[in-house]
Amino acid sequence: MDFGLSFSYVFEDKDWFRKIAIPALCALIPVLGEFIVIGWGLKATKNVIDGKERNALPELEFGSDLGRGFVVSVIALIYSLPVAIIVGISGAMFGFATEQGGSGSWVLITLGSCIGLIGLLLGIASALLAPPAVANYVAKGEFSAAFKFKEIFAMLKKSFVSWLLVILGQIIALGFIAPLGAIACGIGALLTFVYGTAVYSHLLGQAYNQSAVPAIVEVETT
Repeated sequence: MDFGLSFSYVFEDKDWFRKIAIPALCALIPVLGEFIVIGWGLKATKNVIDGKERNALPELEFGSDLGRGFVVSVIALIYSLPVAIIVGISGAMFGFATEQGGSGSWVLITLGSCIGLIGLLLGIASALLAPPAVANYVAKGEFSAAFKFKEIFAMLKKSFVSWLLVILGQIIALGFIAPLGAIACGIGALLTFVYGTAVYSHLLGQAYNQSAVPAIVEVETT
């Protein structure tokens, strides 16, 4: 994987500012704006998967980007739902233990701690599985592709380091670079958020290309 290219390819496009600024303005739309930016970024993922690593920055297409971003948000929600349920049960047990007090509360605390540990392990698993699941959906254009766990596990196994780099890039791009725009206020924050999305989306496409398992072609013998 070319980690540096994911941060620099944006500026190789002569129209980079326009292509970043338009999604940034769309991000101002309440609720829908984030879906639009996500869907727009995933077109960069598809461009990389299709071999256009240096020409991956996409144009905005309002309707299709909104739909794609919504679908991916649903996929992410489904992957995070078991974690949320487990953490909620653990929190409820700690709450009951605090309210009841007495000698029996340690049982609830112990159970809550064990369930919380399961939630932590599920959270780690979800963080690892969600990126290849999203990339598989983008590559194949089918919602069900995000839940073909045999393929997703095979992708993780084939190039585990690539997916760790995706997570690292996500932390850098959306956790550190994106908030820097707040220094410039308003539109600056939106521009860096969109740029961070473009970086993460490029890494997602690279990781898919590194780890995709080739389809087995059946050859008819005569």
